[in-house]
Amino acid sequence: MTANLDESRHKARRLYDRGSYDMAEKLFQPLAESGDAESQYYLGETLLLRVYDYENAIAWWRKAADQGHAGAQSNLGYMLTSGLGIEANPAEAIRLFRAAAQKGHAEAQYNLGAMYDLGMSVRQDRAEAAAWFARAAGNGLESAKAILGYMYAHGEGVARNIEKAKNLYLEAAEMGDINAQYNLGIMCEHGDGVVKDYAEALFWYQQAAELGHPDAQLCAATMYEEGLGVGQDLKTAAKFYEMAARNGSAEARTCLGALYAKGEGVAQDFAQAARLFRAAAEEGHARARNNLGALYDQGLGVDQDDGEAARWFRAAAEQGHPSAQFNLGQLLRKGLGVEQDFIAAYAWATLAADSGNQGGMILRTGMNEVMTRADIDRARKLAKELREKVRAAKDAKG
Repeated sequence: MTANLDESRHKARRLYDRGSYDMAEKLFQPLAESGDAESQYYLGETLLLRVYDYENAIAWWRKAADQGHAGAQSNLGYMLTSGLGIEANPAEAIRLFRAAAQKGHAEAQYNLGAMYDLGMSVRQDRAEAAAWFARAAGNGLESAKAILGYMYAHGEGVARNIEKAKNLYLEAAEMGDINAQYNLGIMCEHGDGVVKDYAEALFWYQQAAELGHPDAQLCAATMYEEGLGVGQDLKTAAKFYEMAARNGSAEARTCLGALYAKGEGVAQDFAQAARLFRAAAEEGHARARNNLGALYDQGLGVDQDDGEAARWFRAAAEQGHPSAQFNLGQLLRKGLGVEQDFIAAYAWATLAADSGNQGGMILRTGMNEVMTRADIDRARKLAKELREKVRAAKDAKG
């Protein structure tokens, strides 16, 4: 009987591993109904992968979990944590993760560590989290190695140890973990406890970027644009900015927009630059707002519109962007798109100048010659108020 069970299960598992889920389900079904926990576990997996049948997958995992099957306990715990196909119950999830983790199940160990790391239905305990991540890492789970590397790099739950962090990142990165690849790139680019190595940083950024990591895509693009660790290559920079932009990065959209505006690495296209700047500007990106304002100011890629230019310059200026503060000051001085206001122009020029903006310094100096002492005093008072408003906005944003 045992030999027949093993043979049937083996056939079903081969079909499952090949992705033949229909045929695998037919073989697992009678085995699961006979009470075989391993087949119950795989039948649940097959139902989820084949038809996204959460209800029946969970029912079979519960049967297997009740028999002590670690994989089923881990999967059921994940469902109870996320609330997928079942009412969320983090406390029950922890019980199941712990039961599976104590049997040596790597993913359960990782998930239990994550619960302690986040303080989810348990008292937050970074040291306990690190201990479970270490067990999972010891069992070869790359995501556990990656997060444990992060904890060693930042001294969270463990004493800071850059050498251990790098080794863990390297192990996980070589196994294909994109977060480890990205973090290894950060470490090598900035020389954080290791010798700074732009070429090595770019290698790992590019590995993670090709696998879809948005921040790695942005970092790779920046290094190609600036020629760090590689000869400057604006075409490749544009490619990686495009990848990051498609993944929702406002910074990447802004950088890619700048390349389109200058015709660097891509054919010059002010309309495309405007579309990219607008997408990032609407998400609150200060540089994109200033750049979009500049296109409206000059009528490039959009109809010339002083009012729209002033609106976007003001939005960026209030976020503390020095060039936007100068640009807004210019429009206020000239009365373009806004009512002419020398006092406000002087105040915004002062904020720009305080940040080292040369245009702001020149504008303020020029206005000193056409304003009365009383108006200059009022402008300086307004500059102080604006400065505090900008600082408060930055603090609120965090």
